[in-house]
Amino acid sequence: MTEYCPFRKGTLLVLSGPVNHLHIIMNDPVFFPEVGYNGVLLVNISSARPNKRFDPACLIEAGEHRFITHRSYVVYSDAVVKNADSVAQFVATGEFATHDPVEEHIHQRVLAGFDQSRRVKPKILRFIKNYIL
Repeated sequence: MTEYCPFRKGTLLVLSGPVNHLHIIMNDPVFFPEVGYNGVLLVNISSARPNKRFDPACLIEAGEHRFITHRSYVVYSDAVVKNADSVAQFVATGEFATHDPVEEHIHQRVLAGFDQSRRVKPKILRFIKNYIL
């Protein structure tokens, strides 16, 4: 069996509340000295419901990814740098499930949204500036 390694444009299904949410991996693992491990930036995708306030910085329409069946948005406020080894372990134990990678144009839209959203934490912006761009 080959061990999973998180990768740029990869996606994971992570249980969040009562349902799985798609998470996009924004980079290949890179050493992040601020936390002392190889990190990957994960960002959550959630359904954009008409009666719910949501961050408009990046919308993804139904069908742009096989898992997305409703208009959705990127939850920039929940973006997090995770230990790449921990992510691999969560996949191995079944806590996270892998899914189809996103296409390059979606990845680029999501990345551009980090500059547009007012809800991105400073630590995440530093990680993007230093390790993704």
